Amino acid sequence: MAVGSIRLVDRVYPPGVQRLLQVVMLIALAVFAAVMALILTQPEWGLRILWFAAIPVAPMVLLVAPNAWVSVCPISTFQTALHRFGKNPVRRLSAKATERLQVAGWGLMLAGIPTRHLVFNSIGWATFFTALAILGVVVVVGLSARSLSGWCVGACPIRPIEVLYGQFALDKNRPEKCTNCTACIKSCLRLQPQKSHDELHRSPLTAHLAMGFPGFVAAYFALDLLNWCNVEHEFFAGSASSVANWYVQTGIVYGVMFAGFAISWALFAALRPLWGATKTYRAVALAAFSAYYLGVAPEICEAWGWPNWVIPILLILPAAAMAWVLWAARRDSAPPDRVQEVGPVAG
Repeated sequence: MAVGSIRLVDRVYPPGVQRLLQVVMLIALAVFAAVMALILTQPEWGLRILWFAAIPVAPMVLLVAPNAWVSVCPISTFQTALHRFGKNPVRRLSAKATERLQVAGWGLMLAGIPTRHLVFNSIGWATFFTALAILGVVVVVGLSARSLSGWCVGACPIRPIEVLYGQFALDKNRPEKCTNCTACIKSCLRLQPQKSHDELHRSPLTAHLAMGFPGFVAAYFALDLLNWCNVEHEFFAGSASSVANWYVQTGIVYGVMFAGFAISWALFAALRPLWGATKTYRAVALAAFSAYYLGVAPEICEAWGWPNWVIPILLILPAAAMAWVLWAARRDSAPPDRVQEVGPVAG
C-alpha cells in the first residue's frame, strides 16, 4: 500500500509547543535573512554575528534537543515548504541512495570546516553566495524528493553532528515538521534521535570518520592558538592579510586538521575494543563537544573585544548542558527493578 502522509500520534510535541516552534521557525528565518544581508553589506558585523554568536548556540541545542533544531532550522524550512502546504513530491529515495548521501554529508563537513579559516570567517561575499547556492540546492531537493530526504537526512554537513550529539537527546519528540510523516526514508534518525549511534554501528566508514572528529575540531582551534592561521584575526582587526602563499596556508590548515583527525581516530579506535562501541561513540561526541566550546569561547571574546575573564562565563551553559545529558544518561542506564518470575499464567 502506498504511503501518503501519516499523522503521528506518539512522541509529538503538544499543540502549544508546536505553535511555539512555528513562531521560533519564523523568527529563525527572519534572523537568517538579516544576517545574510549583513554578511553581504557589512561583512565585519555579519560574519561576527554568524560565527561568534549564532553558530555557537547550535551544538548545545543539538546535544539536548536535535529534533527541536530540525523544527526551526531555516534550511530545513526551505526544504519542507511543499510538505508544510500538504504537497509532496512522489519520489522517495532508496535506502542505498540515502546512505550514499549521508556519507557525502560527512565528506562535505570534513572538507568544509577548514575553509572557515581560509574563506568563510573573513570573506562576506563568498559566505553569502555559498549560502545562496546551498539554498538553491535545498529548494531543488525539496521539489524533487519527499520531505526531509535528500538533504536534511542526507547530504547536509550538519547532520553528522546531529548523529553524534543526538545520542544524548533529552527531547525525544519528533520534529514539528514531521508531525505529518511522509515516510520519506527508511531508518529515520528523526524518529528516535537517541538511537542515532545505530548509524555508526551500521556503517564502518561512518564510524571511522566519527572517531576522528574530536581531534579534527581540536586541531581547528589549535591553528589559532599556535598562530598558524591568522586570516580571520587580521580581518576582524581591520588589517590586511599577511598570507604570502595561499597554497602553503591551505596545506597547513588541512594538514594540521587531518593530523588531529588521525590522532583522534587512533585513540578512539584503540579504546573501542576496551570500552565497547556504544560507550566509545558517546565519548567521541562529548570529546568533540568539549573541544568546540573550549576553543570557541576565547575566539568569541576576541571577536567581540571582551576580556579573557568572560571565557569561564561563556563555558557555563555548555558545561551545564553536558552535565544535564550525562545525568540523564546515567539515570536512563540504571538497572531496572528486579521482578520475580512466578511462572506462566494459565489462559
